[in-house]
Amino acid sequence: MAHHVQTVLVADSSDERRRRLGLALYEGGYEVINAVNGEEALRFTAGLDPALVVAHTGLSGISPLELRQRLEATGLSIPPFLVLYENEEELPEDRPEGAIYYLRSADIDPRRLLLQVRLLLLAQEIGGELGDRIDALYGDLTRVTIGELLRVLSKHLITAHVSLGAGVENVGFWVQDGEPIDAHWGIARGIKAFNRIAALRSGGFVLEVRLPDVERTIDKPLAALVSDAVDERLQFEELLRKLPPLESKVSLEVGDAFFNTEFSPIEKAIFSHVQHAKNLGELIDGVPATDLETVRTIVALEEAGLLVIAPPEHRIHIVTDSTADLAAEVVRKYGITVVPLSVLFGQQVFKDGVDLHPDQFYRRLRESAKLPTTSPPSHGEFREAYARLVGTGDIFSLHISEKMSDTAKRARDAIAEAKDELAAIRKEAGLPGVPDIRVVDSWFTTAGLGTMTIIAARMVRRGLGMDELVDRIEDIRRRSHLLFVVDTLDYLQKGGRIGRAAAFFGSLLGIKPILFLDKGEVAPLDKVRGGRKAQPRLIQLFKERVDPSRPVIVTVAHASAPRWGARLRELVEAEFNVLELMEGEIGPIVGTHVGPGCVGAYMFQPTEEEIELLGPGD
Repeated sequence: MAHHVQTVLVADSSDERRRRLGLALYEGGYEVINAVNGEEALRFTAGLDPALVVAHTGLSGISPLELRQRLEATGLSIPPFLVLYENEEELPEDRPEGAIYYLRSADIDPRRLLLQVRLLLLAQEIGGELGDRIDALYGDLTRVTIGELLRVLSKHLITAHVSLGAGVENVGFWVQDGEPIDAHWGIARGIKAFNRIAALRSGGFVLEVRLPDVERTIDKPLAALVSDAVDERLQFEELLRKLPPLESKVSLEVGDAFFNTEFSPIEKAIFSHVQHAKNLGELIDGVPATDLETVRTIVALEEAGLLVIAPPEHRIHIVTDSTADLAAEVVRKYGITVVPLSVLFGQQVFKDGVDLHPDQFYRRLRESAKLPTTSPPSHGEFREAYARLVGTGDIFSLHISEKMSDTAKRARDAIAEAKDELAAIRKEAGLPGVPDIRVVDSWFTTAGLGTMTIIAARMVRRGLGMDELVDRIEDIRRRSHLLFVVDTLDYLQKGGRIGRAAAFFGSLLGIKPILFLDKGEVAPLDKVRGGRKAQPRLIQLFKERVDPSRPVIVTVAHASAPRWGARLRELVEAEFNVLELMEGEIGPIVGTHVGPGCVGAYMFQPTEEEIELLGPGD
């Protein structure tokens, strides 16, 4: 595939620096236009439509910022600017985000410049954002799909590593000269891992242009690789629905048939891993074959009587709603039932996470002239969810703050209305007593509700009964903190969710409001001028609430704002003793009310006794 040639304008009054920059870009495959003063830069940019302007603050006749402002006044489309400077004092304090990037000219060498230009142009094409040093590209799957991202990397012959936030650790893939060569998802590698990645619909990613340090495990043309992955996941999801929960125990049945059968490599791998896997989910993870091949073989072995899959006996089921914004892999891993809320764009009604995912939602939101509305699940949806579960256990149902939504009320009403129906299902299943269904107000939503739901699922796995589970979650919510900054108050105001924050902030231009959830209600906390000050201020405010020297469980979440999410995550890791850090994507329901650009974190500090009970390690 031929390299896509792009034009770069270098505007610099220094002949020597202009020559060095131009030569580096030319050797990197770019067409270079030179401008020696401000008037030439203005004329060439307006007339030749370069993909990028590289301008030095010492440019004669006009500063780079003034150059951009004059171009904006023409009404023409403006390319991104890479501004080179000598000293920090030359930079404006309130410089625009995402339109102008700054580099100290003393730090530049030709190789580094090429890397940064390449990342900058990639960012423009895929809707990504760059770090301050332009050494990494932060993207989001609400702006570009995995397939689209791979096509852009292929077009530009990029060699890079892409790491993804998918609700599990160690997820990503390598591309060399634009071709995927390896993928990893936890312990899974190659095609198995890539097929999981290709199914992602939300979450951030970080792209770093660097040489791979892995052996090639994928050798398939890009188009076939993506289409095969989509087909594989659809079939896998359908087959998985027919199996018991992933926490089911799997054992080997050794009889005459076992010793009289010649087994395939996949079957041998399953027999090898079944002895060490704690449950069905770990068994599927451990076998090197793709998920679809593995599950098909497990089903066949069970039907042949060579494997026994034993679902958990009487247990507590965890139910939440879609505002928890839990990744699909997390939902599957813990066997969580998610009841969706609805999003209404005009007359069109979508179920959150069912037929409307974050990638589709944020694109619609940006294009929609009118703000969508949201509604809680119906009584019938809760009745249906509970009816599927009461035959095999009790139910702990944890939901979005009742000050934000009627979701928990709908759940309680559904239980009251369906009391006899649920009791009959219970009796028919042979379980004693009436169903124990507890509906709990989390006081939170999104990252807070999602993290508390995971914590509840872990406590159930570790043997807690219903009464202690409810007591502990109600105690945890009192010691939990959710702080966030919004890009604008417009969405909260239009959606009627701003509460007492409106009077606190007013309509000050350039102000980024910092908010928190106060026992389930959105409340004002602080304000900063300019987006880059928001994350450090969030860290200071968290330090006023928890001891940074003691372990914390944290979830960082954002609404289509990958750079801000990454910056907050890095600050949390640097400033706190992090026991566990999870990443989340603010989904359609909460995204409707906070709008794109929102970023925040949920933080909870467990006691020493709670760490083993609530933390990771499962």
